[in-house]
Amino acid sequence: MKSTTGFYYTSGLRIIWILVFVLVFLSNKLELHKIINSFHSPFLDVFAPIATNVGDGLFLILISLLFLFIEIRIAILLFVSFLISSGLVQFLKHIIFENVNRPMFFFQNDLSFHKIEGFTYYFYNSFPSGHATSCFVLFSILAYYWSSKIWLQISLLVCSIIFALTRVYLSQHFVEDILAGSIIGSFTANYTWLFLNPRLSKLNGSILNRIKKKNQST
Repeated sequence: MKSTTGFYYTSGLRIIWILVFVLVFLSNKLELHKIINSFHSPFLDVFAPIATNVGDGLFLILISLLFLFIEIRIAILLFVSFLISSGLVQFLKHIIFENVNRPMFFFQNDLSFHKIEGFTYYFYNSFPSGHATSCFVLFSILAYYWSSKIWLQISLLVCSIIFALTRVYLSQHFVEDILAGSIIGSFTANYTWLFLNPRLSKLNGSILNRIKKKNQST
């Protein structure tokens, strides 16, 4: 029963939330970010700008379209979760927390602060992270879909954390922005799955299989 609800993914994620919340609560966000920024490498300078695109809304939409040819139900769940979570994030970013600035707003003139040459930095609308939200929508839905495979749940959890943390490495967000985004994305995916998935039970299989069956029946 545990494996059918993404138990290992969600349990691991909740433990990480608690640890990160304690870290954020006990730390000054600027000091914490400066410490994280000190851990950089040529490899990460190349990897992070590429990997961070996994959290882009366009990437999630493309994955949703891909799942039309694998499992229509998952494609719909991904797309609906994305619409709900991205709408909420944009409301929070631009209405509720519009004056919360990104790390580079504070460190742009700090010569000791590591910056990646050629990378485009943003300065405003930091909280919460939209990329982190999309990451956790994607990997949460996939963890529920492949919930019978424990190793996949754990792998998806690790991937979601790595891709979300690229936003901190790139100084596009503070740790607390990532934490908030992960909570929004995960809860949106969870409630969308619980509410919508039972109502989509007739949409199992790919769109190609459904077309094939329809042609055979005619």
